[in-house]
Parts: sequence; structure tokens; C-alpha cells
Amino acid sequence: MIVMIRELKDSEDLTKATKLAVLCFHEPMKSMEKLFSETQELSMFGAFKEDSLLAAAGSFKYQMFIRDRLFDCAGIAAVMTQPAERRRGYVKKLMHKIITDRHQQGYHVAALWPFDHEFYSKFGFESGEKAISYNFKPSNIKSDYKLNTKIKITDVTDMKDYLPLLQVAKNAKNKYTRIIGDVDAWLLRGELQGGFKIYLFERDDIPIAYISFKFKKAGEWEHTMQILDFAYISIQAKHSLFAFLRNFEADISKISINLPIQEEVERYLKSVDDTHKFNTWPAMFRILDVKKFLEQLNYLPSIDEELLFKVEDKIISDNSGIWKLTIKDGKCIASKMESISTDKENVLDLSINQLSQILIGHSTIEKILEHSNINIPEKWKNKDLFPEMPCSVMLWF
Repeated sequence: MIVMIRELKDSEDLTKATKLAVLCFHEPMKSMEKLFSETQELSMFGAFKEDSLLAAAGSFKYQMFIRDRLFDCAGIAAVMTQPAERRRGYVKKLMHKIITDRHQQGYHVAALWPFDHEFYSKFGFESGEKAISYNFKPSNIKSDYKLNTKIKITDVTDMKDYLPLLQVAKNAKNKYTRIIGDVDAWLLRGELQGGFKIYLFERDDIPIAYISFKFKKAGEWEHTMQILDFAYISIQAKHSLFAFLRNFEADISKISINLPIQEEVERYLKSVDDTHKFNTWPAMFRILDVKKFLEQLNYLPSIDEELLFKVEDKIISDNSGIWKLTIKDGKCIASKMESISTDKENVLDLSINQLSQILIGHSTIEKILEHSNINIPEKWKNKDLFPEMPCSVMLWF
């Protein structure tokens, strides 16, 4: 019997997706109904045999800061298969459909938060995050950071306050943590996270910072605060954020936070109780449009180079081939070449996975390729081309 791939649009299909999600993700029915019936950002596709939904996968639309530039991003979500129908290639068909559709729609990059990194690497995704996990007590925060009396702190519970949060996110000094979503992201996160809270910091009615977190019960008398996101437009606003966290000393046993650079937390603490560690399950990325992505990136004005590379993309054929990059005055022109008969030793040979890692910037080219047999041409060893950048993207604002 032929398996058909089609978009889930009517209420009957969305009800089937809701029931499948409850089965696969072990989430309450109410949360899944909210996800599939009210969240307009999520586009879903399903694999059907006649009227039976065997598997489904979806994609969110948002923007993300990469190297301080905003890119249109497709977030892959709600990938699920009936347990009895797994290992039959249905997710492969769905992933190919979503990736090619988003490429045709002009998206630059796709991201997902997987249970199995090896599985998704088959579709061109590679880990693109360097997050450090911290656990510390509120009393560990240095007492010399004080809340400025001129700062108003508001418990945000109404969607009308989404725009001030968005304003902070776009102007934040820590843009490497920013995912810029639409209002539906608010609905999704509030429903699925549980105990989700946001506080907005304003000075003279100007939004200067926010922090979002949820509470988790660790034991009979212990409660943990898991920070989901925080953003600030000045260092003074950041001081106030940490002073605010110290006020929870009587309520919480531990604060948990993931960040891409150690200094983000450590300079505010008297000591670090637990040894920090790299995040076990980082996000994964893949470039959807090589030309558009490269030409939109920021480059140092001092770089004046012509670079050659060859890339293979098994899903998006437009990305595959030999590319020449002309970088000058902070800009890049990316052009595809028919062939190259000379200068072959200067061509960097990459998969779309490796190229995605290099461009997202969580590691240097030499670190990414150190265990491979790939020859790195001298021009590509310039660390100013694609410098290592902090990257943590488990965030929705």
C-alpha cells in the first residue's frame, strides 16, 4: 500500500496528530491540543496509509542571531512515528519534504533539538552548540550586586507585553542566545514548560532586561529554578538580573542555567559549587541555502581573500558543487563553479554537516576537521575568517 505525504490542515488530521503526540511524547492531552490546534507557527506534515496517520513532523518559523546577524530559521519539531511503524523510512520522507520546502521558501538555516544526534546527522544536521551547564545556590551570587531602585520589575503574564520582550531580545548584548519568535512561541512555551514565568525589567519605561524560568521540585523540601532565557541591553541591567536572582535565597535550593561562555556566570559568583560541563544534548543545525547564508554573514573588513570549497548536500542539490568565495570589505560574493582543473589543493572538501558547523561558529575549522583525513588549505586556516563563537540556542525569545 502506497504511503502518501501531505500537509496536516483540517481538524480531523490535527486530532490524529494530537493523539500520536500524546503516545510518543508522554505529554498531557491538553498541552498537545494547544500545540496542534492553536499554534499557528507550526506547519505539520504526515505520512498516511489511506486515512491512518503513521508518522508526522513539523516546522516552526522564527529568526535567529548567528554571528550577530538575523537569519530566517526553520525549527524542526514534533517528529513522531507510531511505535509499530518505526524503522520504515517514514521520518526520512518527512524530513526531506520539510527541508526542501523550507529551502524553496527562502529559509537560510534549520535547527532541531534531538534525542538522537546520529540519526539526524543523516539529513545534514550537525551539533552547533557549546553550552555550559551550571548549578549554584542563590547565596553564591555576590552580595555587592544590588537592584537599582529606579528599575521597575514586572511579572509578565499578558501577551500584550510580548513586544517589550521582543525589543530587549533584538537589542540584547548577549545576542548569541537569541531566537526571535512570533507570539505563538509564547503560547507554546507557556503550555509545555509548566510553571513558566517571565519578569520584565524597565527603567524610565524603557525595557532593559528580562528573565524567564520555571520551578522544579527536587525533593520534599527542595525547589530548583531552571533559567530558560535571560537578556539585557547593558551590563548594569545584567547586574540587576543577578541581584534579582539572589532574592530567591529563602525559596530555592539551586539555580540551573546553560550558557555558552563560562564568564557569563562565574564573575557573579563567590564560587562555583559544581564543576561545569558541556551540554550533553546540544542543538543541531544545517544550512538550507549555502549562497544566501554565506553572503549574509558578517566578515572582518580587513579580510581580502578568495576561497574555494566543495560541498555535498544529499537533499538540496542547489547547495552541492564547487564554490568560490570572494570576501572583501566585510562582504562576501558566493558563486558556483562548473569545474576546477587547477588549484585543486586549495579546495576544501566538506559535507553540508561540516560546513554548517563551521559557519554557525561554535568551533574552529581545524578543531572540526582534526579527526578527518580532509586537507585544510592554508587560506582556510585564517582564524579571522570564521572565528569560534559562543552559541547556545535552547531559547524562544
